[in-house]
Amino acid sequence: VSRARPERRPERDESFTSRIMQALSAAHARTAPARAASAPSRRMTSTKVSAAKTHRVRASAAPAERTMEERMEGRSTYAPESYTAMCMDAYASVRDCLDEGKTLIEVEFPAIPGEDADYKAASDVYIDANVQYALVVAQKLNAEMGKNVDVLVPDGIEYRRAKKIFENALGLSSAGVRLNVLDGRKSSMFGSAFGDMLGGKGLRTRKEEERDNDFDSADVFIVVNLSTIELESLEKFADETANGRPLIGLNLQLDTLRADLGLFSFPEKALHYRFLSRFTPAFYLRTRNYSRTINVSPFVINYSGAIFREYPAPWQVMIKQNNGVLACVAENEDRFTLAEAKEEMLIALGINDPDDSPMKKLRSGYKTSTWWEEECDDEESDAWRT
Repeated sequence: VSRARPERRPERDESFTSRIMQALSAAHARTAPARAASAPSRRMTSTKVSAAKTHRVRASAAPAERTMEERMEGRSTYAPESYTAMCMDAYASVRDCLDEGKTLIEVEFPAIPGEDADYKAASDVYIDANVQYALVVAQKLNAEMGKNVDVLVPDGIEYRRAKKIFENALGLSSAGVRLNVLDGRKSSMFGSAFGDMLGGKGLRTRKEEERDNDFDSADVFIVVNLSTIELESLEKFADETANGRPLIGLNLQLDTLRADLGLFSFPEKALHYRFLSRFTPAFYLRTRNYSRTINVSPFVINYSGAIFREYPAPWQVMIKQNNGVLACVAENEDRFTLAEAKEEMLIALGINDPDDSPMKKLRSGYKTSTWWEEECDDEESDAWRT
């Protein structure tokens, strides 16, 4: 990438970005034939898509049905048209995992649009959106695979709230899709009983309609909106209640929850090694925004990308282009750490530091991975990495 200083003001300069995208195009032209003729390589760079072709990219990013060969190769670009399309992509990956006998499955994607697409930004919106996505995937599992699916929320309070909000959606769903509670207790000890009596329902009706610990009819469980503390309850449920039946964690943000393990009043780190490491990421889209300072105009480069995985395809690093389409720049059979993904983006943009550069060590620091990303003998499974 040329680093000659342009004459225009930095805030109006677009030549640097243009040269970056030209470099991406050239790299893609060199690597595309090799990728088509052989197994996925370690690094692959995709070209910028012009504005005139944007609609065609979006149409091909979420086709009605992709063959298994296409699914195993991964995607060169990804731009789902809607959250419904993303849920359908997630379902396809979950279906493949279920067909291969996987019992602990992870699905992760941004629950709400925007840079702060997580629980901290808008908790109620985040919680309700995840329940809605779970119902969409559950309905698809029931309709296409004949599975009875229970969507699990953490406790009775969340259960009663979700049941009220999604009353119409649950009414339209088939009998094979239900809301349920991870701890098995749908009602409070006193509140619901008095409420039923005052409402003229009596005690018997309520008890018949909502039995506690009612999990026998479910073939698959989808759990949403858990906190770090509730991960131990999830482990107990998987081992004792699910008893080999598939359990899908949808948008649990396990990487965020792992960071709390080992802290005061939180579960020990061993929970990851013995339980969370057993989850197979079926559909994984984790977006990140970064910036990079350079010594020429425009001096600060803002870029964004994602770690992407769509089972059974390999793990991929994506860069977000100007038109919003995510383009693959690297892929590997094993999971990328955040530091590795960031480095792949920098290499694709041509603004990475040389390996022997002192600046590289100053930018990255001494430790470049989190404790759960490091290899450890205590880890009972590598399913979460592959």
